[in-house]
Order: sequence, then C-alpha cells, then structure tokens
Amino acid sequence: MGSPLTGPPRELRPQHRSALALALANPALRRIGVAYGLSFATEFGIWLALLVFAYAHGGPTGALLMVIVQLLPSVALAPFIGAATDRHGAGPALRVGYGLQALAIALTALTVLLAAPTLLVYLLAPLTALPLTVVRPAQSALLPASVRTPEELTAANVISGWSEGVGGLLGPAAVGTLIAWHGLGVAIAVCAAASAPGVLLVARLGAGNTLLAVGESSLGSLVRASLAATWRHPTMRVLLGLRVYYYVLVGSLDLLCVILAVSVLHLGQSGAGYLNGALGAGALASGLLTALLLGRRHLSIVLAVSILVTALALLLLGLVPNAAVAFLLLALVGLTGSVFDLTGRMLLQRAAPADSLAGAFAIFEGLSDAGLLLGALLVRLSIAVGGVRAAVLVPAAAGLLLLVALWRRLRAIDRQAVVPQVEIRLLRALAIFSSLPALALEGVARDLTRVDVNAGSVVIREGDPGDRYFAIADGQLEVSQQGHRLATLTRGEGFGEIALVRDVPRTATVTATTPATLYSLDKSALVLVLTGHAPAARRADQVVDLHLASSRQRGPTE
Repeated sequence: MGSPLTGPPRELRPQHRSALALALANPALRRIGVAYGLSFATEFGIWLALLVFAYAHGGPTGALLMVIVQLLPSVALAPFIGAATDRHGAGPALRVGYGLQALAIALTALTVLLAAPTLLVYLLAPLTALPLTVVRPAQSALLPASVRTPEELTAANVISGWSEGVGGLLGPAAVGTLIAWHGLGVAIAVCAAASAPGVLLVARLGAGNTLLAVGESSLGSLVRASLAATWRHPTMRVLLGLRVYYYVLVGSLDLLCVILAVSVLHLGQSGAGYLNGALGAGALASGLLTALLLGRRHLSIVLAVSILVTALALLLLGLVPNAAVAFLLLALVGLTGSVFDLTGRMLLQRAAPADSLAGAFAIFEGLSDAGLLLGALLVRLSIAVGGVRAAVLVPAAAGLLLLVALWRRLRAIDRQAVVPQVEIRLLRALAIFSSLPALALEGVARDLTRVDVNAGSVVIREGDPGDRYFAIADGQLEVSQQGHRLATLTRGEGFGEIALVRDVPRTATVTATTPATLYSLDKSALVLVLTGHAPAARRADQVVDLHLASSRQRGPTE
C-alpha cells in the first residue's frame, strides 16, 4: 500500500485482553453496563415480589393472572416500541425505560405499603414489566453504536450477560431476604430505589444510530417493515423460535420457583427468592464460559449445547424434588440459560438488518414475553393435569424435541456470513457514506481493513498518491499542511477522500497523536461504490468542497 506507515497494519484478530478489560476501557460501556445491571436486578426483584404477592392472595391462579396482566401489554406493544426506538434513537429510549421503571415500582411499593385494594396492584403491574421491553432492545441496539472495534462489541455483550447474571442473583436474593425481614412492601420500595440511578447513568449517552429517511413513515409502517424483514430471514425465524422456547422455560421456572418453595420444598415465601437467586448465581458463573465467546464466529453449536443441558437439568429437577438438588440444578439452568441468551443475541445482532436493529430486538423481546406467558400457562395446565412434576418435565421434553427438529437449521447458521455491525455504524457516522442504502453500506463495511497505528505514526503524507480512505474508530490524529497544523480528528471522522475523489496527490499529512484504530477502504472500492450511487457521489463532492473551503478559510496555524 502507498501510504507510509511507521509499521505494518496488524491483522483483525481477537485481542489478548479479557472481556472485562475491553468493556471497562470504554466509558460509555461502563455506564451502560452498570445501569443495565441495576435495571435487571430490579426487574427480577419486582417480578418475583409481585408473583409472591399474587400467590399469597390467589394461589396458582392468582399468580398466573399476575403473569398475564404484566406480559400482555409488553407482547402487544413491543414492535411499536422497537420502531419508535429505531426512529428516535436507543439513548433516549433507555432514559425513558429507566425512568418509567423507577416511577412504576415506586407507585407499586406505595400501594402495597398502604394496603390498598389488590386490584390496584394488578393494574400497576404492567407498568413495572413494560420498561424491560423498552430497555433490552435499546441496550442491544446501542451497544454496536458505542463500541470501537468488533472485539469490544463481543465484550460488551459478554458484560451485558454478566450484568444480567449479577441482577438475577442479587435481585431475587435481596427481595427474598427483605420479605423475610421487613415484609413485601419494603422489598418493593427497595427495588424502586435501586432502579432510579439508571436514569442518571445514561443521561449523557447519545441517541445512537437512528433510521435514515423515516420522517414520513408512520410507526405502523415501520413495524410492518420490521415484521416482514424478520419473517423473510430464515436465520432470524430460527433464532426467534428458539427464543420463544427459552422463555417458555423461564416463564415456567418463575412460577415453579414460587410453587416449589411454598408448597413442595416448604421453604416459605422467602425461599422463592433464594431459588430464583440460584438461577442468577448460575448466570453469573456463566461469565467464565461466555468470556470464551470473545472472537468466536461459530456460535450455533454453543446455542444447541446450552439447550440440551438445560433440558436435561430440568428433567432431573422433575425427578428429584429435593431442596439441595433443586438449588444445584437451578444454578445449572441459570448458567446454560445465560449462555443461550447471550449466544442468541449475538447471532441476532449478526443477522438483523443494520438499519432496524432495535426493531428486530423489540420483536425478540415481544416474543420473549409471549414465551413467559406461555410458560406460566403451561405450568398451570400441567399442574391441573399431572401435578408439579409434570410442569417441570413437559417443557424439558419439548426442548429436546425442538433441538432435534432444528439441528440442521442451526448448523446452517454458522455457514452464513457475519454482518459487520461495528463497521456499518462507523460508516453511518461519516457524511461521505450517509446517503448509501443499507445493502450498499454493508458491502462497503465488508471491504474495510482494520489498521492499528502507534502515536507518532504518519498515516498519509502530503504529496503522496492517494490509495486509501480512512475512518477513525478510536484515537486522535492531527492534520497538517507544509508543517503547519490544520485540524484534529477523532472517533467518527474520516480522512483521505480528497485525493481519491479528485484524483490528486495527498493535500495534507495526517499523523496519529495517540494510539489509534482506523478502518481503511481501498480506492477502487470507494470509486466503485460512488460510481454506482449518484446521491453518494454528489455527497462525496460536497464533503470534499467543504473540506477544501474550510482549509483555505482557516489557513495554517502554529
């Protein structure tokens, strides 16, 4: 290549750093991760608290009714929430979700503490479950827009899984302890207090990427487009089907933990929290496994094995109703379930259309809530027909059958190309590519080559032939002309287009002032995409004219 670098570009390969170190090095990911962990702990806690409340007031039927009233609005509204997130941005959606969560749980706590009518608690319950339908798709859509490299994206997903594990452990365990010590009302009030900091943690985050050219589109049309795109995509159909099954299991276990603790294992109401805490402990321990997913391309086998182990653990749980065994098996289910959840999200992130990622994840969440509802219904029906043991064995057997039926489709997923989400979102931030349609943008993203440079490296030199365009994923670079500084460039900016578009020698020198991660695009690839898309070519000319005019007006500065 013609641009003189002080060292050769390094290959794009997994970094020899832990997932935790990769994620913590990014300030935005730190805030997102902590907020998400608090939200998840709160969500697990309030879900369990309301199931205990409903079971105490109406038995299994009351608990089933609580599941229904919490989940039906989420199932119905999830696609519209995703479309709104795609339109307005994932950052604002996170703020709205966390704010709604804190307010709804605070009102529920007040209702329980004041011994208000039971009906009022049921009316408030949907508002405590709906925020997660907002938060999880927004979280999944915001991560690719907040990272700087593909390794960071995988690390961020791993950290999200750990956050869910911590939340799944601490939330139910804390609620169980608080119920035993101070009663249900205090437990719910603590959940409300724990959810409030999330709003502050994400207050300064940007919107993330929003849909292009949707000003005239209604939410209904965006929902229909997301549903149609999802249905046409075989990989997404398989992943969403498995997602429904996984949440049938989760919904079954949420209700079963309460029934097992109170009526079978005789652990009392607080025991339901401890059983759910065992699920969370397993999910937290899964971090030792999910960290191994960093840089791994073939994930469908991991998905299949996690389903198999989960189903076998549930079969044993149904056959051996012992408290110690139940804690161990539920921890194992939590571990494999967390691996399944993370792997499914990563595969969906690779498969979903880049410009409707939040919409795809909203469908993901809507079907998850539908699975929870089906799981609770399945438990109630199974108990009526064959008792608690049947309620455990039936979903486990269904998992084994589903795995056999979808085995070939799962194997096919690994043979499909990986969608370069990080590179796509980097390109979207650059004006020169902003008018490209999604498919063309994805094609350009696949042509990018990662270049890591050290501080002091000259990336392009004034007067040399132009052969590559560069986009900045991380770091800071200085633009100079005839030895005088012109500008400083940072993440989300690009350089090198003048020589390529106008077919002239490099007009300036660009030097890295800090270690930097760049993505380069060969001149032939850039010319090809601009030639094939007239609006993009016009936009490129405008960008070049703007840069040249700005350079002349500013002049060299010391």
